[in-house]
Amino acid sequence: MSALSAPSVRAGLFPPPSVPLRFTDGDRYEWQGAGNWLRVAGEWEPIVGEGDPDPVTDAEVHRALRAAVKLWDTRQRFVPAMPSRVSGRTLLVLPKLQGAAQYVHDHTLDQLVPLRDLVGAYSEDAALDIPGVLTEREAAGVISGIDAEHEGVHLRYDDSAGRVYVRYLREGDIGPMGEQVGWPPHAVCLHVFVLAATPVEA
Repeated sequence: MSALSAPSVRAGLFPPPSVPLRFTDGDRYEWQGAGNWLRVAGEWEPIVGEGDPDPVTDAEVHRALRAAVKLWDTRQRFVPAMPSRVSGRTLLVLPKLQGAAQYVHDHTLDQLVPLRDLVGAYSEDAALDIPGVLTEREAAGVISGIDAEHEGVHLRYDDSAGRVYVRYLREGDIGPMGEQVGWPPHAVCLHVFVLAATPVEA
């Protein structure tokens, strides 16, 4: 499966996988029919022209996402900020966590989307088998697998954002005529594990 060649993830396929432990500037909160917000300088600013909503606070976004997770409300989405860079192999041991939602870079949308939403762009049935929240052991297993199978793996833990960033290079496959298929050469992939406020999964 390639995030580079996948159809764009459509909003409303699944509810948010979890409530983030912490927010950071650049995060987006989207609520179909109510408006969209962008977190700037510690505050959630309405995105002009997208419903003209009122400003909201971290606590309000936290409560709304918690309700969306519990009620399987597919109208709401949390979109983590794209990191400007991920440098160094600075993470050796995962931080203690109750759980983490796995997001991946959708190159078509150029934003982070939950892994199960990306899989759901191919098969909704297959996506239902993907947990919204990974346990500490499951997250460690995914990261270990990436580290073992790919080149140029860079790991970073941002405590202030409550996120683990994993960036790596992935080569495309070689077809029967020696042509490049699937991923383009040296595709840069990004997984972001957003630490969850609670272990409860949608």
